[in-house]
Amino acid sequence: MRTPLLVGVVLATAVASVGEASAERPLPTMIRIEPRLVPHAPTSRLVYMHRCPAAGCNVKYGDDDSRTNTSSISDGSSTLSGFRQSEEVWDRLMACVRATYAPFNIGITDVDPGTSMPHYEHMVGGRPSELRSDIPNAGGVAPFSCEEIPNAISYTFDVYGPDSDSLCWTASQEIAHAFGLEHELDNRDPMTYLSGPLPKRFQAANVQCGESSPRTCECTGNGTQNSYMHILDMFGPGAPTAPMLAIRSPASGTKVQPHFVTRVDASDDVGVDRVELWIDGVKVAETQMAPYVLVAPDGIAEGPHTLEVRAYDVQGTPAMQTIDIVMGPPCTASKGCEGDDVCVMGVCLPGPDVLGGLGAVCLAPTECISRQCLSNTEGDMHCVEPCDPATSGSCPSSFSCLETTPGAGVCWPSEGGGCCDAGRAPGGPALLALGVLAIVIRRRRRGA
Repeated sequence: MRTPLLVGVVLATAVASVGEASAERPLPTMIRIEPRLVPHAPTSRLVYMHRCPAAGCNVKYGDDDSRTNTSSISDGSSTLSGFRQSEEVWDRLMACVRATYAPFNIGITDVDPGTSMPHYEHMVGGRPSELRSDIPNAGGVAPFSCEEIPNAISYTFDVYGPDSDSLCWTASQEIAHAFGLEHELDNRDPMTYLSGPLPKRFQAANVQCGESSPRTCECTGNGTQNSYMHILDMFGPGAPTAPMLAIRSPASGTKVQPHFVTRVDASDDVGVDRVELWIDGVKVAETQMAPYVLVAPDGIAEGPHTLEVRAYDVQGTPAMQTIDIVMGPPCTASKGCEGDDVCVMGVCLPGPDVLGGLGAVCLAPTECISRQCLSNTEGDMHCVEPCDPATSGSCPSSFSCLETTPGAGVCWPSEGGGCCDAGRAPGGPALLALGVLAIVIRRRRRGA
């Protein structure tokens, strides 16, 4: 006896219209079953990772119940052959699955909880044909109903060799099918079929569903799926890791000017919610948009101060970094900056002699401290900073403020500019933002 409706079986060579499906990799899938009435999800907070021994894992057909080894998607009574990979591979798999589910209040264990404790079970071993005959290309399989399936048994087959990342990807996906999650098209998330970074982690983002092409999500009611928030809402928070955080500029101990810019690198395996700027224990700026750029407000007195940057992930887990700064008066194009800094709009910023500073040659925005790498029509590419074309001296010597839109511009190396010279004029009426958009130059002014 078998469940009649098979959902999401995709050949390993499938190619997605939005990206490349994981070619030459057996793909996990799910099999739809009739939903069961659950009084209150979740019915357990424990996942048992069952490493099939040499004698195999025995499964019989019936309503899902890990405590009695019954599975709604088994072809009658089945035996999955043992998991043949090494102890080292198993340990890496366990560590990866635990890390994937660490943000949530879920326990991952490879110790059998027994027949009295409710739990989800994930069997690892065997071949897909040993469970049922109609999923020959599956890397794993799970029952699925858009709702929690209490005591569900899901599977990862021993078809990846010693590749612990692929084992982890499949196991994490199949376990989550029992929580009501379907396939989606974010290649960073375990619920995807698309190749991408490994290991994959649940992402706090609203994403289209699909296997190899976009489709409307069946379960959410709003057309998209947020895997991270679904599991968080179901189980509550666990022990999320803090974001990675670094202050790119200013450097600790340097003199800054009114309205100085703080640039921050912040990343998280799930997602950064916001970045905040604090001066002497008072929050003065906040942003949710990457690249993270925070501008200091008016009213900061001259003299020494403590600058702190805080980054928060989607669960509010903070990371903090602190530096010392000295507030000085506004700089000018000819004085007020130290070392390799140059004055832009009254603020000292890293100049062309600093890696990624203003005027440095670049190929991508990530190579610039400003995160702005622009190209003119002749192909010259430099790191730039915003300036005011109507204000004389808004750019340092050897730079011109080229107007890009009415009332706004960027500092661009001017002709004959010595170390900052691009070697030729800006070259035509368009300054190209690395192929993303064209900025029309309306006027050019020489910096003081």
